[in-house]
Amino acid sequence: MVDNTARIKGVGFAVPEQVRTNDAPVFDWIKANPPPHTDLFQGFDQRRILAPGQTLVGLMAEAAAAALVDAGLGAGDIDLLIGAASVATYISPNDLVALHQTLNLPPRCQVLPLGTEFTIFNDGLVLAEALIRTGRGLRNALVVCGCNWSRHVSYHEATCIGAADGAGAAVMAVTDDQQRFALVDVVTDTDSGYFGAMHMSARPVGTIDPPPPYLAESFTTPLMYIGDEGASSYKEYGAKIPPRIVDRLLRRNGLAADEITLVAHQASSVLSGAWAEAIRPGQYLSTLTEYANMTSASVPVTLAALYPEIAHDNLVLLTIGLQQQTSAVLLRRRCARGQVAV
Repeated sequence: MVDNTARIKGVGFAVPEQVRTNDAPVFDWIKANPPPHTDLFQGFDQRRILAPGQTLVGLMAEAAAAALVDAGLGAGDIDLLIGAASVATYISPNDLVALHQTLNLPPRCQVLPLGTEFTIFNDGLVLAEALIRTGRGLRNALVVCGCNWSRHVSYHEATCIGAADGAGAAVMAVTDDQQRFALVDVVTDTDSGYFGAMHMSARPVGTIDPPPPYLAESFTTPLMYIGDEGASSYKEYGAKIPPRIVDRLLRRNGLAADEITLVAHQASSVLSGAWAEAIRPGQYLSTLTEYANMTSASVPVTLAALYPEIAHDNLVLLTIGLQQQTSAVLLRRRCARGQVAV
């Protein structure tokens, strides 16, 4: 029997060189006029910010190239490119298509953009592993997530406090290297009753005064929005549900929390602190203080940046999206084919 066990064969990340600290002038207005919900966004010392002229595609290409080097593969080896750039240049197509061109991926390599926002990385790993496992010729998939949300928040609203840019990538490929992490299981949860409570959309000019730092004619650039209902979902769903999903994942795989390394979305120390207290993982890796909230790129960037520090053979990646939607993925190294449950 052909062994189609796919593992994370390579990881990579890229963050801009420009650093924005808490005393940056761009935050002067909200310090003088604290907007609602500022209490939800805490724990940031630095953020990496794209400079004028820098593009998200360029950042994603850097992360992807690092993952390919780590995997020992070339662009011509990739059969599937999956993930997303957020916020993309166009409503459609996604900049993942431009990344395909930038990396010079082969024509047979399908581009599969996902629209699940902050759970994109987990979703990409799960879908890539499932497609590889079918044994129909797909052996090497590149999962890439990029975020440029520092350009898509209002600097008169609380969402600007942790906004940062970054890109993370992973190669999911067939390999018998048991030092690499294989996908074991996934648990998800969606509460669609919160649809729209948090969202990204353009707004009519005049709803925010003054317009900078974004340019506008009749509408603003797409901007992140969180109102009272969004703040409620943040506290009720975001703080409470993800630990329950991780607990469900661990219970059905016979694991204790102290046996895992956890890498989680990093919206704020408010959430990460609540998760740490509820889950109590053996190791909790975070880049929150130095890289801040990179939305869909937070988990892959942290995974790649701190990969050498992973202490446990059981790794849980925890992502949560605007829906509200949660995904907890269990990966395991030193894992033979028969131990892969998915």
